[in-house]
Amino acid sequence: MARSGSKACWFGLGVALGAVVGGACAMLARTAAAQAPARLQPDAPVLPSDPTADRSLTDAATDVVEYRGFVIHVFCHALGPQRFKAVCDIWESGAVVLEGGAPPAMHATPDKARAAAIEWARQWVQRNG
Repeated sequence: MARSGSKACWFGLGVALGAVVGGACAMLARTAAAQAPARLQPDAPVLPSDPTADRSLTDAATDVVEYRGFVIHVFCHALGPQRFKAVCDIWESGAVVLEGGAPPAMHATPDKARAAAIEWARQWVQRNG
């Protein structure tokens, strides 16, 4: 009996030490993560310091164009300094026929991005409409 009590004692001691070491590791990981500088991925978008600065570019359609019975909604997104991309939804008879279509290029200004997206959408309508 003394021997099985000894095993239980060692087991309890192992569980207690494991909990202490695990807690210490978790605390070290948490403090290291809080002190580490934010690392940017090379392809991550660079956001403006004022998050409301480009809100008008992303909240609602920046342009709505009607072409050959289709309605084109253009949305422009700021991806970083002088990097803008516009995407468009194309509607026909109140239903979306293409969602999030866009030319594959980025542009230096939102106006150029919107113009490229509108031209791309017009060509899409000509081919598929």
